[in-house]
Amino acid sequence: MKQELQQIADHLERINRDLHSESEVWDAELRDRQAKHLEGEAAIKHYNEWMKAAGMEHLMTTSI
Repeated sequence: MKQELQQIADHLERINRDLHSESEVWDAELRDRQAKHLEGEAAIKHYNEWMKAAGMEHLMTTSI
């Protein structure tokens, strides 16, 4: 039981680190997109470029 709980705790720590990293990229991308006043398809393209560059292709989107 203790080993199983430790595995769960380790998994949750990894998830927390991943979410923190993703959040930093999202925030930076949003600031850059807003500074450039991008909207619509240009905003989506910008967002996807940032996600791809960060190795976060799983967060890319297709359209609004």
